[in-house]
Amino acid sequence: MSVAVPKKNLADWHSPSTRPEVIHELIHGVDRYNPTNLPFMEEYLLSQIKEGTYDLFANLAILKLYQFNPQHSNPDIIVHILIKSLSSTVHGPDFNLCLGLLREPTAILHDIESDDEALTILMPKLTQLHDLIRTCQFTKFWKELDDNSEAYNLLKTRYLPQHASPIDDIRYQFSLSISSCFSSISLNQLSKWLNLSSSQINQYVTENLGWEVQGDNVKVPKNGDNDVKAGVVKENVQLSQLTKLIAAAAY
Repeated sequence: MSVAVPKKNLADWHSPSTRPEVIHELIHGVDRYNPTNLPFMEEYLLSQIKEGTYDLFANLAILKLYQFNPQHSNPDIIVHILIKSLSSTVHGPDFNLCLGLLREPTAILHDIESDDEALTILMPKLTQLHDLIRTCQFTKFWKELDDNSEAYNLLKTRYLPQHASPIDDIRYQFSLSISSCFSSISLNQLSKWLNLSSSQINQYVTENLGWEVQGDNVKVPKNGDNDVKAGVVKENVQLSQLTKLIAAAAY
């Protein structure tokens, strides 16, 4: 079992090992902007949703094709891409990169002559959830997601069930963020941030994160972010080097 610690290597973020070679060639070649490839790209996204994998650059390629060919936009695909980016990182730019390629929901629906208001309803809420994640307001995030408003009910009944494990993915990303800040944390606080009961948190910590439970606290392995050591910086400045500065101060 791997230990949950912040990733240092971004290679898998740029070119995930799960990406098929044909998709790699599509998004890195001239065919990236060929709208006839949209069905293949959308099918690849559906496989990500089903298998729980993630390929940001392939998903951005879909949104770029929608940007150039608005008549081909698929609101459901857009929502799924935003959900994938939301559940795959806490501090990364993924969600904002996706959002930057999208126009207003009403404009998107107008171009495809659709009456489905799901995109219009969900985009503000997904953006709100992203803001809570980005600012590490984890407890407030779970409370917001548990709300019974029309938007969140739509999200939880129509979209999230299609994903392999979106809640577990989000919880794991929260854990990675926590591991970069704490070397030790109370079980009570951790259970609130991960939205787990007192009977669930111990098992999750040991089996899913590989961290060690010590009484009422959890010991987080050192990872280079949570064990920063003070460094002493010594500068050797010769008097001759200050000659020009001293001369300039005399005027």
